[in-house]
Amino acid sequence: MKKIYSLLSVLVMALLPVNLSAATTCFRGSPYLQELSCDGVSVVFENTEPTFAWVELRKKGQAIVTKYYQDVEGQHQVYDYLQAPSAALPVQNFVIRINGLSVATEYEYRICSQRIDEMKPYSATFSTQYASDWYSFRTLDNKATSHSLLVLSDMHNRPATLEKFLTALNPLSADHIIYAGDMMDNMQVAAPSGTALQAEDPYSSFINVSSGSFATQKDFCMLRGDHETKGDAADYFERYFPHLSGKLYNAYRWGDLEIVLLDGGEALPDDDPTARNTILAAYNAYRREEARWLEQLVQTTEYQTAKYRIVVSHLPIPNATEDEAQAGAKFFADLMTPILNNANVDLLVCGHLHPETYTFTEATESVTFPTLVQGYNSALRIDVADGKITLKVIDENGTVLLQRTL
Repeated sequence: MKKIYSLLSVLVMALLPVNLSAATTCFRGSPYLQELSCDGVSVVFENTEPTFAWVELRKKGQAIVTKYYQDVEGQHQVYDYLQAPSAALPVQNFVIRINGLSVATEYEYRICSQRIDEMKPYSATFSTQYASDWYSFRTLDNKATSHSLLVLSDMHNRPATLEKFLTALNPLSADHIIYAGDMMDNMQVAAPSGTALQAEDPYSSFINVSSGSFATQKDFCMLRGDHETKGDAADYFERYFPHLSGKLYNAYRWGDLEIVLLDGGEALPDDDPTARNTILAAYNAYRREEARWLEQLVQTTEYQTAKYRIVVSHLPIPNATEDEAQAGAKFFADLMTPILNNANVDLLVCGHLHPETYTFTEATESVTFPTLVQGYNSALRIDVADGKITLKVIDENGTVLLQRTL
């Protein structure tokens, strides 16, 4: 988290109105949910003017409203105004974590903000207040024995195509949505001079479409693809897609399903001059750290007692490429393959390779888990129940390309 600046709490609370207007002009778009669990959720949103913000929450059907803030080192997060000249940094981005919720319970929430007109060392001046519409979500059931997952990847800034896939998949009918990387061509918020690189931000690329479809009600897991390592906003990836672990690789226990989400970083070798500059790239050391984490994870009770184990990675595992431009991706796969070979993995899903539709490979002696490579023009639904994992691959029109039960 970036440093925030002092506000006297008493002054802030005295200035906040009891009733907020329904104006929504300060919100860049609808909020979206991250890391929804059986007892908590993160609400993420970004504003278009300097603000102080919070989330109001109530159980469905109840009138009691509780306020939640993004607190950092004892202070409520506010507009990070000193960073305003930086176009890359989401200067008015808020990540508000709500914990202590009840299991499998429906809640309603809205995002609220108040404009900050002036910040001084011992005071602040506020004016217009805003409130969004009310949205709802349901916390997860930690005893779930059936699961439905949607996996999409490699949209590469094709929001219209993403919208078609989401319409065909009906994400509100699924339990979990996973974006397996390269949803963008790059995280370049400000168009750089002297290059052909175009400006592109996460909202216009895929967040707005996601919020309009499902993400105000269900969270999505966003894996970093190699294209999300590029651009002036790449270093702020976790401001958009936060993780309680503080890491971009994570594992979650959803009922009797263990899901492992890996982060391969850049596909290029560290010494490639286009890999965030040869001075800045340090992905191999990062991958070794991740491999040590994975080795420990697969020995945990949480992992070993799961009935089902699914792994998702943007970069393919394994990877037999001899292309020197993909040396980073191969290094990653060579680290992870032997660990996963001994981890009783039921399915691995990845992207990156851009087959026209998909590639499915059965388990073998050398690779002990089946692998599905997500296509450039396909999406995947996984249904897990009764000891079976059913895969359905579709195109953007909803035509079924593969239906298979493992």
